[in-house]
Amino acid sequence: MNRRKFLGTGASLLAAPLAWGGAARRPSWEQEFATFVEAGLTKTHTPGLGVAIVRGGQTLFAAGYGLADVQARRAVTPDTAFHIASVSKVVTGAAMLRLLEQQKYQLDDPIGPYLDFPVQHPLFPAIPITFRHLLTHTAGISDAQYGQTAAFAVVGDPSLPLREFLTGYLSPGGRWYAAAECFTAAPPGAEWHYSNVAIALLGYLAERLAATPLDAFTRQQFFQPLRTRHTAWKIADIPTQHLAKPYQLTEGTLRELPPPGYPDWPAGSLRSSPRDFARLLAVFTNDGAVQGHAYLQPATIQTMLAPQPGIVVAPGNPTIKQGLIWLRREVGGAQLASHSGGDPGADTIVCLDVQKHTGVLMFANVSGTPELRAFQKEVVLRLLDRAAQA
Repeated sequence: MNRRKFLGTGASLLAAPLAWGGAARRPSWEQEFATFVEAGLTKTHTPGLGVAIVRGGQTLFAAGYGLADVQARRAVTPDTAFHIASVSKVVTGAAMLRLLEQQKYQLDDPIGPYLDFPVQHPLFPAIPITFRHLLTHTAGISDAQYGQTAAFAVVGDPSLPLREFLTGYLSPGGRWYAAAECFTAAPPGAEWHYSNVAIALLGYLAERLAATPLDAFTRQQFFQPLRTRHTAWKIADIPTQHLAKPYQLTEGTLRELPPPGYPDWPAGSLRSSPRDFARLLAVFTNDGAVQGHAYLQPATIQTMLAPQPGIVVAPGNPTIKQGLIWLRREVGGAQLASHSGGDPGADTIVCLDVQKHTGVLMFANVSGTPELRAFQKEVVLRLLDRAAQA
């Protein structure tokens, strides 16, 4: 099963780019960037993509290029909703930090007392799993069993309730429970293992703490006050004409895919447009506030983005560090926080320059390839450079 990645940095398909920007807009830069993107779409066989730039709590630029629907030749716009895959974790993490501000829990609290079903590492039952472990992929929860269970990959919105999935996967006697496959060999807090199931558990904990479903909580706390129009956890909640269709390049030919869905939806099932998600990204570039509304406190943003000590993400590359949900790295002297996502028919990334209070994003509606990842990296670097100059 091709699941969400955690790290990443033809001409007949192209349509004229549709862009929106503020006072800092420079047509000459936009035209040059559009030419670069159009060439990249052709070279990588990418149907369409959306981008955005934010700085200091404001969206400076949002644009769409190429096609959201190849057959209908429907163009991508700044309001086209993409499947953003693991970038969804940024929203689940923000919800958890909002609840931290509300003093619903503490980062190093064991999660057991907050749950209504048992979860403990079978090899190390005396070592509790904490909220910090889940937020940093060090809980000792493995996706191995998940990746081997074809029934988890469905078309469209999942029908399996989140709690039923989690109890079946993490609790002894559960339908899919297998100690050696559902948990790692390392105790909680000891090793970094990227886990979608762990983030799904975090999403369920958010529901328990908020006493409301995660989709409703994120809508109330973020989406509605940010005035997003094309962002939702369920495909059914976004009109078809605003959705980017997913594609995969197979033997040189683009093939339309059915929209993927998963029972661990808090880990990667959000759909959002470049313009919408830029508004959420802006929260992280302005000490948690956008247009006078405080979504998160400055100290909370600092806590979320700060590298966590003692966690080895990539052996041999000490520049990559784990924050709370976000990954930290240094590129060319810049201190960056990022999260990427990949699924069948989706390749996405969001990136913050922590020192310059800027952020950028790129969403594509095609499965990732090495060529697309190289193009993505160049897009992100150009957007970050523009963000610093605009």
